[in-house]
Amino acid sequence: MDLAPLCVPVEIALAAGDERCFRLALGISETGLRLRTPLPEEMWTRPLRIRLTLPPPNEELARLFAEEWDGGLRLLARAASEVVAPDTPSEQRLWRLLVFQKPEPSMQEKLTRYVTMRSEDS
Repeated sequence: MDLAPLCVPVEIALAAGDERCFRLALGISETGLRLRTPLPEEMWTRPLRIRLTLPPPNEELARLFAEEWDGGLRLLARAASEVVAPDTPSEQRLWRLLVFQKPEPSMQEKLTRYVTMRSEDS
């Protein structure tokens, strides 16, 4: 998963239930995002609702659209794991990826636009 840089808080909740947590997102793509720290075990295999606000993707847009920028995202997601430090004594599986599940067209458009602009600036 190629990720555009990002550093924003994410609210993560069970799709069916009241349990929730907050994590910092470090990168985003059109299909998911990477969290700084792993999810709690009870969220590994259950459908999730996530909410975050994308900041303006570059300094120029931040200046031009400071008041009008709408980076709010509400998405359904599933947790996924990644192996860190493979084939070493420090190898471990961390559940810190979120994979988006069929985003609404308006949410997908925001994601695509944001990732494209951030990738161009990186």
